[in-house]
Amino acid sequence: MDVTAFERSVAEGHDLMFLESVPYIFHCHHYNLFHDQTLEDAVGEEEAIAIRTRAAHAAFRPLLERVFERVGAATSLERLQLASTLFGWMGHGRLTIEATAEGGTAQGEHLHYGHCWHAKYGAVVKRSHPADAVAAGFCAAAVEVTFDLRPGSMAAVETACAALRSQACSFEIKPAVGEAPVLPVVLRDDYMKYAKPTFASEDEARIDQIAKGLQKFMRGVGGNEHGLIPAFGVHVTMHLPTFYNLSGYEIVHHVEKMNPANRAVAEQLIREAGRVCVFNTYGNILLSPEWEGLVGKPSGDPLDMVSYCCAISRGLGFGHWSLAELDPGKRLVLRAPATYEAPFYLSHYGVSEVPRCYIFQGAALGIMLLAQEVDWASQPDLTNEMYQKLIRSGRAPWKVEETKCIGRGDDVCEAVVSLP
Repeated sequence: MDVTAFERSVAEGHDLMFLESVPYIFHCHHYNLFHDQTLEDAVGEEEAIAIRTRAAHAAFRPLLERVFERVGAATSLERLQLASTLFGWMGHGRLTIEATAEGGTAQGEHLHYGHCWHAKYGAVVKRSHPADAVAAGFCAAAVEVTFDLRPGSMAAVETACAALRSQACSFEIKPAVGEAPVLPVVLRDDYMKYAKPTFASEDEARIDQIAKGLQKFMRGVGGNEHGLIPAFGVHVTMHLPTFYNLSGYEIVHHVEKMNPANRAVAEQLIREAGRVCVFNTYGNILLSPEWEGLVGKPSGDPLDMVSYCCAISRGLGFGHWSLAELDPGKRLVLRAPATYEAPFYLSHYGVSEVPRCYIFQGAALGIMLLAQEVDWASQPDLTNEMYQKLIRSGRAPWKVEETKCIGRGDDVCEAVVSLP
């Protein structure tokens, strides 16, 4: 497959990325695994698997439709092979699907979630449930689009998983039972409809230059022979914001409906995923040979580190994150004319009564953590142990408030980090 045939674009001034008009971003395995764990902590393992599978199903179906059309794949064999190639190119592992319109099976090797979970936790934690809900949702969507079936008519379940010490991952694909769920389709036009006018950041020239260099670099990455993308010392995926947004918001809305008093707890769980993302993903990017070649070694100066993190956010497709104010060790204000969260929320759910950019909020906390508490001159090893030590030691005392959010009708998304 010639991936250069795909239409990939960046919204000028907004730094949102689109693949065949479908929003996409880059996230690493640390965040992906923590996102999954967050959902499991909130609603339990079985329900979290179901939520993640539905979200992946909804996210990948419109992409597969547009990729098949772009390439001109007409036969079922061509389409299923193209789906497998796309999955690997995006860094999700090797997946082979054998199916008819009545269902079928799929086999996976080095699937991103199962493979990375086993590598990160397998030696110390015994897992009791499969890890590859994203691949299951992809399988269901691929069979539907291949055989021109209605959205939500197929379902897939993982029956063997590398995270459970199986030799390979296996899936069963069959017609869905009950009423088909509504699968949201949120595309470039929907995002740009709600994005607000762009603006410059403090230190804009440097941030913009680094961001464009990172965007150019990321455009050249793709899955290796295993369908994985090792880069910046982590495993990267090209992923779809619809998956993260739909699964995360479903959790928060479930808590709001069933136990409104616990909404703040659910929001905190999703917010923490953003902080973990920045510490691991951004931190390892800053320490990587790729970053040193692009920018140089991180200085540790708070202004430098915040500017670098804003550039990384733009380079990964998170939006035009901008530095509005920095008082080192005391206060940080980030602004964006659109995050990858708020336009989705507006398009699918409507205007919110409260701010909804939870990853943006948590990321702002993570940026302050990297800027203030990491000794960059020591070439630190950004492990989970180090993260927990920083959090529990009281050296990360900041709080965050999203004071403005376009998801509730404001003219900008604004996250303010300050001392209690």
